[in-house]
Amino acid sequence: MNLLDSTEKARRDRVLIEALIEDPSRLGPDFQPIKDLSDGSLVGYKATGRGQTGTDLDNTLALLQSAQSTGLVERLDWAFRCLAFEQCLDKGVRAEVHLTPEPETYGSPCPPRLATAFGRGRRELHVAAEVHDYGLTHPRLDSAVAEWRAWGWRVVLADVSHVLDAALLRRLDQVRPDVVQVDVSQPGATGPEVRQLLDWAATHGAQVHATGVDLEPRKALAVDLGAVAGRGRLLGAPGAL
Repeated sequence: MNLLDSTEKARRDRVLIEALIEDPSRLGPDFQPIKDLSDGSLVGYKATGRGQTGTDLDNTLALLQSAQSTGLVERLDWAFRCLAFEQCLDKGVRAEVHLTPEPETYGSPCPPRLATAFGRGRRELHVAAEVHDYGLTHPRLDSAVAEWRAWGWRVVLADVSHVLDAALLRRLDQVRPDVVQVDVSQPGATGPEVRQLLDWAATHGAQVHATGVDLEPRKALAVDLGAVAGRGRLLGAPGAL
């Protein structure tokens, strides 16, 4: 792709994302069930945004990458968060709603036009904020975690993919997630790093959840690792509520 093509694509993407921010209903979202691994009961939903179907941004990763390159992550994240809240409230959802606040939103105020939807969702829904490894060392994470906990949200350590070195373990001690996730679809799911994470969870009383539960053997592995809940296509595909 030459420079002119790249510039034109960035312009088109910005227009698409601005439209999604103004009309969040076109963001999706998808909700994937999180289920108890012992009895299959519903524990919660993972809410994920995606772009408008038929555009270059119709999947989550493309949408997020483009929003980052155009500096629109914070506005997009708030729009999606409030849309997810509104849909859960409309459907009377009582299960926990898992969101992934992007680091750009850590400590940022809710836009005034979304304050009503956000305030109602914050008061009436059970929410968990997922923190990925790229957010764990963000300088504003501690203040964001304090804010989430003040709202009654749980904190989830999501899909840590790199080696759990001493510095990262110290951050875990500071953040104290209520839930740690293990991706049982990855080859390293039984490796020493995951075992170290599971040891930390056992010591600090954190629940273990599994992702990537797409096949029966993966569900069995998740149970073996001590996971009490999980999500994956075996348990339910992402979709509308």
